[in-house]
Amino acid sequence: MNRISAEEFKQAEKLPLVVVLDEVRSLHNVGSVFRSSDAFRVEGICLCGITATPPQPEIHKTALGAEDTVDWTYYKDTREAVRHLHEAGYTVLAIEQCQGSTLLQDMELDKGRKYAVVLGNEVKGVKQEVVDMCDGCIEIPQFGTKHSLNVSVTAGIIVWEFARRLLID
Repeated sequence: MNRISAEEFKQAEKLPLVVVLDEVRSLHNVGSVFRSSDAFRVEGICLCGITATPPQPEIHKTALGAEDTVDWTYYKDTREAVRHLHEAGYTVLAIEQCQGSTLLQDMELDKGRKYAVVLGNEVKGVKQEVVDMCDGCIEIPQFGTKHSLNVSVTAGIIVWEFARRLLID
């Protein structure tokens, strides 16, 4: 099935994308983000604030070991993570519905850049002070009666779109 080992994963070229979880409270969501990040060889994950860190049985239940393959860092404050990413040359984008956001299909990416995406708390989204620090906001268009998606579903859509555009296209 063309699966690589954990050791091969660590050595493989990564998608130039870091996923930042801003106060995500569900350990199952955290595990799911690890699993999607492994699937597309994301460079790393920043776990911020109340977001749980491995090892945790509830994370492992959905991550299925991806918490051991995908590099992660913990930050007490999401703003600290964003500052660090900016200093390291990343373009940081909040995934949020806000005034002036760019629809996902209209997002322009440069294959020579490194990106980070910030996904927020299941109820409150990305904190406003974090949104204000970002280089822009990306919004997933939605056409039903609900205008929100589960954070792990959002992560899967966003990570796939970055992989499609930066690695496949």
